[in-house]
Amino acid sequence: MNKTYEVKSVPIPKFSKPADTTEGKRLYQSRGCGDCHDVDGSGRTFIQDPAIGTLSGANLTSGKGGVLSDRSDEELAVAIRHGVGKNGKALIFMPSTDFQGMTNEDVGKLISYLRSTPAVDKPQGDIKPGPLGRFLYLIGEIPVFVSAEIINHDMVHLTNIKPSVSLEYGKYVASTCTGCHGFSLKGEPIQGAPPEWPPSQDISKAGLTNYTESSFIQTIRTGKRPDGSEMKFPMPWQSLGQLTDTELKALWIYLQTI
Repeated sequence: MNKTYEVKSVPIPKFSKPADTTEGKRLYQSRGCGDCHDVDGSGRTFIQDPAIGTLSGANLTSGKGGVLSDRSDEELAVAIRHGVGKNGKALIFMPSTDFQGMTNEDVGKLISYLRSTPAVDKPQGDIKPGPLGRFLYLIGEIPVFVSAEIINHDMVHLTNIKPSVSLEYGKYVASTCTGCHGFSLKGEPIQGAPPEWPPSQDISKAGLTNYTESSFIQTIRTGKRPDGSEMKFPMPWQSLGQLTDTELKALWIYLQTI
């Protein structure tokens, strides 16, 4: 956890038009950034467990205690996609494996939104991995504890990808789901979750046999499955409900190939 990483930054496009900032806000909401950084970007403690540890998202505003004023767009992009902070050290429990493939354009719009938000004065919450959290990381059960260790830092990022109802775009969107559902998307115990949380469900073709495209989209939008049961926490359907129809249709196409 004290290892340093060398990551070559790449130029991030700047956006200032209201439409681009609005899209950045939608990306923030739909990709679950608020789960750790709160709805206003000021950060929150999202795990507080003596065994797993105390883990808090950073204050991403320009207020006192925030990091925004002290980071360039390129440094923020490295944090988002590589899980590496300004000092070269890994960001603990930053799920950059979900975002490592995000395009330069989407990262730029996301950052433009963060820079448009009001400053919030709020100190950084504690980040203290506990003994069980450290042990589970060492045996490979919580790789997100140091996501920087499993990311290819030499990868070439796409400049942009055109939204379309396609397999390629569906795979792009699906990366958001890997943090809970696993890289195979076939379900697994959720990383760092308390023992009372159920494992994530299989969202491959086999796990979605009771769904059609329309019922899959309806479930994400409403939090209710085709049989009438409700999706329970920690499934972030309220965030995922911000995905566009194009994103959800493309996601469905991709999941059907697994």
